[in-house]
Amino acid sequence: DQNRFDFDPPDLDSWAVRGSWNPTAEWSLQASYADVTGPEQLEPEENDRKLSASAIHTRRIGPDGWWSTTLAWGRKTNDHDESKDGWLLESAFSPDDRWTVFARAERIETDELVPGVGGGHGDLYTVAKASVGAVRDWQVADNVRFGLGALYSVNSVPAALEPVYGGDPDGGMVFMRIKVQ
Repeated sequence: DQNRFDFDPPDLDSWAVRGSWNPTAEWSLQASYADVTGPEQLEPEENDRKLSASAIHTRRIGPDGWWSTTLAWGRKTNDHDESKDGWLLESAFSPDDRWTVFARAERIETDELVPGVGGGHGDLYTVAKASVGAVRDWQVADNVRFGLGALYSVNSVPAALEPVYGGDPDGGMVFMRIKVQ
C-alpha cells in the first residue's frame, strides 16, 4: 500500500511456478504459471492467471562474435476468462566485441490503451511494435565498456485508436551505456 513504513503482515494468497531447461549449451527454454490474487489496488477483487513460455538460442560466430534470438509468449487471464496474449521476437548479432546490431518485434492484446478505461472493462485492441538499432562499444578500463547506440521503432495501432494516438506512431532515440563486466 501507499503507507511504506507500517509493514503489513505477509498475505500469502498468490503463487507461481517456473521451470527452465537448457537442453544444450546454445538453447534455454522456460515456462511459468502464476495465480495472482487482487494484483490491482483499484480492483482488489479481480484476480489474474498468467502463463508464459520462451526459448532463447545463442551461438558463437567466429572468435569474438555471437548471435542470440529469443521467442517469448505470455497470456494473462482474468476472473471473467478474458485472455490477452503477447508475443515477442528479438535478435541481436555481434560480429566482434565492438558492434551489436539488434531487432525486436512485439504484439500484444490489451484493453488499457484508452485513458480512463481498462482493467478488463474496455475494448480489446491488438497493437504491435518493431524496432531496429545498433550500438558501438569502446573498452575504457579492464572491465568497463562505454557504448553509444541508436534505435528506431514503428508502431501499429488499430484504426479505432488512430485518433487517440495520431496514427501509427514512430520514434527513435540515441543512447549511451556503461557495461561493467
